[in-house]
Amino acid sequence: MPVTPKIGVGLFSYQFGGSERIGVDLALEFKVRGYQVICFAFHDSDGPLRSELENAGIRCVDMNYRKANNLLPRRLSYLWRFWRMLRKERIAALHVHHHGALILCGIPALLAGVKKVVMTEHGLQALMERPDARKLTVRYSHFATDITVVEPGQAEYFERVLGLPASKIHCIANGVRIRSRSASVAAHMRQLLGIPTDAFAFLYVGRLNQVKDLGTLLEAFSMLPTEMLARARLYLIGDGPERQLLESKRDALESRDKVVFLGARNDVADLLMAADAFVMSSRSEGLPMVLLEAMAAEVPCIATAVGGIPGLFGSDRGLAVPPHDPIELSSAMASITRSAHLRKGLAARALDNIRQHYSLDAIVDRYLELLGLPRWAEGAPDVRS
Repeated sequence: MPVTPKIGVGLFSYQFGGSERIGVDLALEFKVRGYQVICFAFHDSDGPLRSELENAGIRCVDMNYRKANNLLPRRLSYLWRFWRMLRKERIAALHVHHHGALILCGIPALLAGVKKVVMTEHGLQALMERPDARKLTVRYSHFATDITVVEPGQAEYFERVLGLPASKIHCIANGVRIRSRSASVAAHMRQLLGIPTDAFAFLYVGRLNQVKDLGTLLEAFSMLPTEMLARARLYLIGDGPERQLLESKRDALESRDKVVFLGARNDVADLLMAADAFVMSSRSEGLPMVLLEAMAAEVPCIATAVGGIPGLFGSDRGLAVPPHDPIELSSAMASITRSAHLRKGLAARALDNIRQHYSLDAIVDRYLELLGLPRWAEGAPDVRS
């Protein structure tokens, strides 16, 4: 009997986040396909996503960079720990997320004889803002056999600005599970959140940090027409360094009874069912996983025209607005609140696009090909049933 290949999956952390979500979903699907999977987080030891992975039978090991060995410099200590883990676990292929991961895993993977190392980049903000990040990415990209990005503009950046060979760059969109919309789940979640029957509920999911520009979203919400604002609600799911500042801004805008901070949640899929519309105001994005999840849940979407969002929306699958423009964002929110016909059309066309182009199965196939493992899967038993 051939030995089942083992895939190592490296997340940024075990906390809720877009890149973490796609990393976890891929790990779960690799296991479903019959591979052995081991997970770790470069900057975390525990969190809700670790529990999800372990509950699914995926073993997680502690490779937190912050856990330094005081006998050696932190970087050297970590490289040695990582090399030892790769050798002990007999990792056949390694999939990691974000350019910084290659600094921590590239040399150990080479020395341990890992034949395939794939790095997925989800956003360009750090690279565009920091010359040191660009320099390190160019240097350590040599340790990746392939680099994937989530939207075409990122591929162009890696080739044109960073000078990496086109043959090494692959554009693979995030994949999403499609879950049929449930009226009973929607009603239950609205009741749980205390959403009045006649209220229009906007939902945001993501980190509460500067790049998400949620101050603009709060301003836009407060600018809705008076009669519309009277029955509107805005729910923000997630946590981050700007929460206190945003809560103060909400209060200053006299929206305390209409804007609710729900914190980090592990029931986002159900909460999406309760939403009348999804909205995000980011200054920078790649291809937001949560936007795909909202569209897959048939929730009409509004978002800023950054990163891969214009391509995802096309001309008729979502309402795109300029970043940092509360007037335009508020106008889009009013339009989607006012027209049930608009909401229905946006949701239907978006779901059709998700089904055609963002199937998780097809994306898993592409990653397995880059990881050099599809031939093994062809002969493996189908364990999905």
